[in-house]
Amino acid sequence: MISYIPETGRRLRTMSFRATFHFDIRPQWEEAIREGRKGVDARPNIQPYADVKKGDVLRYHSLRVEVLGIHAYPGLNDLLQAEGFRQVVPEAQDIHQALAVLLEEFHHLEPPHGVLALKIRPLPK
Repeated sequence: MISYIPETGRRLRTMSFRATFHFDIRPQWEEAIREGRKGVDARPNIQPYADVKKGDVLRYHSLRVEVLGIHAYPGLNDLLQAEGFRQVVPEAQDIHQALAVLLEEFHHLEPPHGVLALKIRPLPK
């Protein structure tokens, strides 16, 4: 990346680093991401998920995605309402079913430190 410093008229080359994280995901969600039906990966707001930054790469079983943005929410219902339940749980018929699926993913407990919405897009192979 090259940045321009107006005061000096000089250009400065800076390094930008992208971290890669390996996360598990349901196979049907991996396919939904690949097809463009799922654009948000919901994770509890704890490490290692809390370490993810915009621009990082997530690697699932057979898919790599780029993190376009991250939003923190106090609870799962807040996340589903703000992000749209179908972007998080594309197979859900309504927000209540999406919440039930996520609670199952989170071992039937609402994460005490809130949840993260990782906005993602698939990367070419």
